[in-house]
Amino acid sequence: MFSFFQRHAHAAIFFLRAGSGMVFIYHGYLKIFAAGGIERFASYLGGHGFPFSQALAYLSGGAEFFGGCMVALGLLTRQASMILIINIGVLLIFIHRRDAYPQMEQEVQMLILSIATLYSGSGSFSLEGLVKRHGD
Repeated sequence: MFSFFQRHAHAAIFFLRAGSGMVFIYHGYLKIFAAGGIERFASYLGGHGFPFSQALAYLSGGAEFFGGCMVALGLLTRQASMILIINIGVLLIFIHRRDAYPQMEQEVQMLILSIATLYSGSGSFSLEGLVKRHGD
């Protein structure tokens, strides 16, 4: 029974990428495109002492939205994952460093998923895999 899963283990990379990418897309969308999202996030960053909070809010939201799109599609997955790792790392170090685990649980989970996609890459069910197959 488990031989099926062993033969198709590469599908796990797809689910990892697609799931984590969708979470980043959702949160980036709320920051950039939802009404008042960027203002709320910029205010949040400013309240934590970040200079240029409006610009950083766009930068962080854009990294989440567009980086999430790239990860979910499997296009430049490792590069996008690195950007997302930096984005989450800054959030954890400068905002959540004194929080108890329950307050930073989602960020820690997304950091772990981003590290996993950095190591695993895009896999065969991806735009990169499609380009490689048709480029031969």
